[in-house]
Amino acid sequence: MIDLIMIGAGNRGYFAYGEAVLSMGDARVVAVAEPDEFRRERFAKDHSIIPQNAVADWKSLLSRPRFADGVIVASPEAVHVEPAIEALRSGYAVLLEKPISADLSGIRDLISSGADTSRLFLAHVLRYSGFFKTIKSLLESEAIGKLIAVEYTEQVGYYHFAHSYVRGNWRRSELAGPSILSKSCHDMDILTWLLSSRALSVVSHGGLKYFRRENAPESSTERCLDCPLKETCPYSAVTQYLSDNTDWPVNTIGNDMSLEKRRDVLRTGNYGKCVFRSDNNVVDYQNVLVSFENGVEASFSMNAFTSSKTRKIFISGSDGEIYGDFESDRVELRLFSGETKIYKISHDESRHGGGDMEITRDFVRYLKGETAGLSTSFKESIQSHLMCWAAEKSRLEGGLKIDPWSLLAL
Repeated sequence: MIDLIMIGAGNRGYFAYGEAVLSMGDARVVAVAEPDEFRRERFAKDHSIIPQNAVADWKSLLSRPRFADGVIVASPEAVHVEPAIEALRSGYAVLLEKPISADLSGIRDLISSGADTSRLFLAHVLRYSGFFKTIKSLLESEAIGKLIAVEYTEQVGYYHFAHSYVRGNWRRSELAGPSILSKSCHDMDILTWLLSSRALSVVSHGGLKYFRRENAPESSTERCLDCPLKETCPYSAVTQYLSDNTDWPVNTIGNDMSLEKRRDVLRTGNYGKCVFRSDNNVVDYQNVLVSFENGVEASFSMNAFTSSKTRKIFISGSDGEIYGDFESDRVELRLFSGETKIYKISHDESRHGGGDMEITRDFVRYLKGETAGLSTSFKESIQSHLMCWAAEKSRLEGGLKIDPWSLLAL
């Protein structure tokens, strides 16, 4: 039996990794660190964790002699690097929720810490989805000949962006990093993985185009509960959080999902604010162009203003093309010879196209000694993060071409 420590029992710790472990017969969580009492007790109850191993502060767990096989760090971005370093120093292998940190200092701290980062793996779960594994297999078999270009877009979804990046925990870059990092380092990792090449330069444009005070309708108010537009505005907190739905994203605004308590949250907290009057500062639309050493050009866009919440990819080759829609679980191979093949992806219905479950299973297999490691190693994950910070630097400097690897020297 593989014993795990969970640091952070919020949305990712509880619903993604926690539920994945509960479904396994060869792993269990034996300790949890979570400052929120409700979430800590809920997790401890579900996983039958003894009281002395359910604590508020992760330091009290990692200061003990090693008593488990691995650690999953699913705390907020600001609390990623320090527990990861301490866990590595204590001899644990670590699965770290993305991103590594909100700024470049986190990577530098990990490199300079002296900890053995060969046992550190990033939770870039998209690599573990059947969708992207199918595309990776097609590229490795040279199904479309020589690779020429990639066009890739993340359609965030208007409601998702308003929830997470206007009202939510990722609304300010100084707290959680720029949105291209917190939302799309997954996607930069996918480009890195699919193309198996070093990124040479990054150019980016974009900005906070719409969720600004000057765009607020004249009759709107500071809070949605008081607003005459609360039943018609597509970004209304009333229609988003006070319906019968208490699944994601509603279940992230508080612990008590009763209608009265949710209404209280909207009266006092960020989730009840007008999207045009929040304190958000992260961009809602961004284009990125990446040139790779193998000659492939990749364009990526992050777009908040979409009705669907999906990822779409179009890959051009000398002999054909690949098109995929992540949420539709569909990949289409179209050869210039006229042959077309459709791949319909199946998975276990866990989040990220089955990726949450699969990466957790792979971490357990590694801890059992059945694999040499996860493909999302710290070393392999650095490029995706540097691409994000390079994109943000380029955007802020008017589209200047940036060598992402130069940022490590700054």
